[in-house]
Amino acid sequence: MEIHIRRAQAEDYEPVNALIRIGQEEHAAALPHIFARLDRVVAMGWYRSFSDQQNKVILVAEAGSTLVGAAMLEIKKSQPYDALIPRTYAYLNELAVDPAYQRRGIGTRLHQASTEWAKERGATSLELNVWAFNERAIAFYQSLGMSTLNLTMSAPLS
Repeated sequence: MEIHIRRAQAEDYEPVNALIRIGQEEHAAALPHIFARLDRVVAMGWYRSFSDQQNKVILVAEAGSTLVGAAMLEIKKSQPYDALIPRTYAYLNELAVDPAYQRRGIGTRLHQASTEWAKERGATSLELNVWAFNERAIAFYQSLGMSTLNLTMSAPLS
């Protein structure tokens, strides 16, 4: 199976949204007090904000003419704060692969393409958020050499 990675286009909105919606459903099932069940996970305006920009991109993976994966990332700069070193990093907002195509190297290819895109823009690291329940995603990112940078902790107040 040959996989082609390219920049997303306007007509990719529906299949990209469908891919990301699968992950949203998993999150809503695991954490219904935090994640909503939505038909449109990616707002059209947010999707459009990633097109034709130097510092934002949506990459898609195609198997033939079928869109089977997507990655949405952007370049960010750390907030000025005396205790932190100023830095430029890439933030991976979303990485999704159609469940029927998982475990075929597509996520790895999207991650590699994201890393290359980030390096070309001067980023010193690639960062993302993974929810603690998502053990498969944690293991996947660890297999790519990523490690935990921080933890967000929570306690219910009711």
